[in-house]
Amino acid sequence: MDIIEYSSRDKELVNKIKAISSDAKPEDCYTCVKCTNGCPANKVFSEFAPHKFQIAATMGLIDDIIESGILWKCYNCFTCGARCPMDTAPAFTIASLTNIAVNRGIAPPKAMTAMIQAIKNYGAIQEPREVTTTDFDFVSRDDLDLPPKGIKDIAKFQEALKIVGADQVLEIKASEEEK
Repeated sequence: MDIIEYSSRDKELVNKIKAISSDAKPEDCYTCVKCTNGCPANKVFSEFAPHKFQIAATMGLIDDIIESGILWKCYNCFTCGARCPMDTAPAFTIASLTNIAVNRGIAPPKAMTAMIQAIKNYGAIQEPREVTTTDFDFVSRDDLDLPPKGIKDIAKFQEALKIVGADQVLEIKASEEEK
């Protein structure tokens, strides 16, 4: 059994989590484990346990969890919150912890940063593309007389993304790739 070093405990962590998401209430969790038992991510990744993240957050001991990358496995399905009898919102705690990870310079997985880059560039998680007809002809939205899709003022949208920290995530990933 590992010895827990309480001197490394972040006593203000719950307040930091609540500053990011006021719906997160990790301190109200009494580990009934209903969130984890219903969690689809836990079915795939046994180490993904929302109730453990709640307790670790309450205790201020999340360094290992953040550095492990397990938080990014959350499907954001909110099943945990629906099952929680105390309405502690584990998904919001997890989202707050991923924000804290990014603030510490830990980049999300490659696929997530690729989506963030696409959202920044195109206003969608993937680049607009042509589609194939039943005759295997390639057609675009213009060919079909469809209105333009996506963000009307991409510059304003990109400015908004800066405000919420999208550029920070992309910079972390870029500096990681340079190493």
